[in-house]
Amino acid sequence: MTLSAESEKTVDAYLASLRKQLRDLLEEDVNDIVAEIRAHILDKTSGEAATDTVASTLAALGTPEELASRYRTEELLKRAQMSRSSAFLLRSVLRWGALSLVGILVFAISVFGYIIGGGLSILGVLKLISPHTTGIYGQFSEASSSLSFNSGGPPAPGVHELLGWWLLPIGLILGPVLFYYTFRFDLWSLRKFWRPRAWR
Repeated sequence: MTLSAESEKTVDAYLASLRKQLRDLLEEDVNDIVAEIRAHILDKTSGEAATDTVASTLAALGTPEELASRYRTEELLKRAQMSRSSAFLLRSVLRWGALSLVGILVFAISVFGYIIGGGLSILGVLKLISPHTTGIYGQFSEASSSLSFNSGGPPAPGVHELLGWWLLPIGLILGPVLFYYTFRFDLWSLRKFWRPRAWR
């Protein structure tokens, strides 16, 4: 059984809108996606002519905008696995985070790793340039406690440097190592947990 003229018109309009939303992808990929979704719709409706069956199938797929966003994210994550840019990888993981709880968790861990790794690296370099005025400082008392870093000027009275010269190896070695392993963690997470088109 083939789709009715009204159902066919509905499907064509949906696919035309999807094609428009995917215009930033390669034309060949767009054609494949549209053909795949058309086949998926026909398979789910089993060729039923009923308009409500087609409507429920399209509703299950989501709007063309949502569907296109998933395909664009999938393409982005594919490219991210071959990327050597931490910024591109983090942006890709952010897109992944918009689709799943695992993606959100990976993104949160990544942001933490990049900030701590990058921060330690910067502090290590600053400690090398200005050793007597750069450090991680703490002030602890019964009433309050605080932790801060400082560079370029003397610390406030009553504030004590916590790491001293240890900041150099920690910053110059541990910082880049943490940054690198955060990058590797992102790549591993994509390969381990991301499943292409698992939403279908």
